[in-house]
Amino acid sequence: MVLSLPQLRDVAEARFTCLTERELAERRREEGVRVISHRGHYWEQSGAPGFFQPVHLLARLTPEEATPPTPLAWGYRAALTPETANAATGKVPVVRLKDLDTYDMSRLNSNRRSKLRKCQRTVRIVQLTGPSLLLEQGYPVVRDALTRTQHKKIPTLDEYLKGLRQYFTSDHWCVLAGMVDDKLGGYLDGYIVDGVAYGFSAYYATWALPTNISTGLIYEFAQVCRRLGARTLVGGLHAREATQLEQFKDELGFVVDPVPIQWGMNPLARAFIRWRRPHAYYRLTGQA
Repeated sequence: MVLSLPQLRDVAEARFTCLTERELAERRREEGVRVISHRGHYWEQSGAPGFFQPVHLLARLTPEEATPPTPLAWGYRAALTPETANAATGKVPVVRLKDLDTYDMSRLNSNRRSKLRKCQRTVRIVQLTGPSLLLEQGYPVVRDALTRTQHKKIPTLDEYLKGLRQYFTSDHWCVLAGMVDDKLGGYLDGYIVDGVAYGFSAYYATWALPTNISTGLIYEFAQVCRRLGARTLVGGLHAREATQLEQFKDELGFVVDPVPIQWGMNPLARAFIRWRRPHAYYRLTGQA
């Protein structure tokens, strides 16, 4: 069923292209990200220039493959294969839904099930197939959400509009939106690579929070990914300092799953990050 507003598709019919690691690398290059091919895998520059990790964060590499992809890298990390996990020098604290093929309302606690039902009564969740809605209503939602959470810098309007292009120039992004009386209350995005679904960004307007829109959008994204054959859904990295966020994810069934990695970092950068941003250092390495 195509809904009355343009460029919207009912979430029950949501679909997008699942990628291989190589295909994702090609898409990331098209989006302007620096990608390097190194020992059979594809690495991208992430965060500060000079830090690299595989484009598919949970791709499993051998210790021989998990090495700096360029001599100019000041830092890198990569997940190791189960067979070589004993060679790990750290862990990446992934937050994810395991066994996605069996994920349904029964996996939620009673409180979260009640909130999901409330959302289902008040919020219409759709897949965006074009930019119209976000061009009209998206920026105020992003600005409101980031003013509240302060987890990253608020983009300018021009930066926001430029970022929208990536969603619809390729068919691998899934963007789900929550509509309350035809007004955008929030949206999230993600993709699937080699059977692993990644939730990338999520923005919820403050006025829409009482509808439990965040619960509904994450649950429906999980269901879409489940239908498309994903085995697990990564919902970010463990934010140990954000206790309310971690409780929210726990009630949705997410678990913290430390994945063994091999990593390296310039000693000066390591000391500086560990001193000034200890929580970021923990997310990079799994170490306190």
